[in-house]
Amino acid sequence: MPLLTADDPSPVRIENPNGRAPILFVSDHDANAVPAVLNRLGLPDDELGRHIGYDPGVARIARRLAERFDAPLIASGYSRLVVDCNRVPYTPGSIPPVSDGTEVPGNRDLDDATRRERYAALFEPYHAAIAAHLDRAIAACTPPLFVALHSFTPFLRVGGSARPWHIGFLWGADDRATAPMIELFRHRNPDAMVGANQPYSGATPGGYTVPVHAEGRGLHNLTLEFRQDLVSDPAGGDAWADRFGDALAELLERGLPA
Repeated sequence: MPLLTADDPSPVRIENPNGRAPILFVSDHDANAVPAVLNRLGLPDDELGRHIGYDPGVARIARRLAERFDAPLIASGYSRLVVDCNRVPYTPGSIPPVSDGTEVPGNRDLDDATRRERYAALFEPYHAAIAAHLDRAIAACTPPLFVALHSFTPFLRVGGSARPWHIGFLWGADDRATAPMIELFRHRNPDAMVGANQPYSGATPGGYTVPVHAEGRGLHNLTLEFRQDLVSDPAGGDAWADRFGDALAELLERGLPA
């Protein structure tokens, strides 16, 4: 039986593909859907609904920003527990058997053939869509600012202390856009606790989307982390999308550094 049927959602959602802004928003952990054949990975709804299943709040933020800036958005269609689209395939976090203390029965003792099937059905279409969009934009001499949107839990169940930051800006090899963005955001939002490579570093090994698609093409990029308790309801999500969007608009008006 194939992993996906006609009744399952698409593995990738592309919104506003012809947006005019020189930006691409991506959302690696946008949804918490599970292919029907996997029987919700043996998990109850409350587990799939917390941060191990997806990034709460980000779907609304991503769509609000894409609409505001008239920019394309490419989002994953399935839970990060089925396949994490921001982890290198075949690494431990890619299809986790345990996530933040929760055992995932549907990920237990998978063979390589099963893993390959998940990558082919879910991971590869998402990243192929991102690559195709960027290749077209670069060929047209309009390389976009690459903006990866995520959210983080205020604390982890296992081995985690409180995470006090309201928003985090992450970077790895390239902080050309991030450094001025942090300065701008802090100036515009003196009440916000802003994390610089917090709650974790963008240089941590194992991340996939930004290193492969943005850094690999030499694109300016931003990686955002919004704290989930601040953005999980519509009003909070809209407020923080607007805070970030206002700073982003100013950054673009000033011009990105070379």
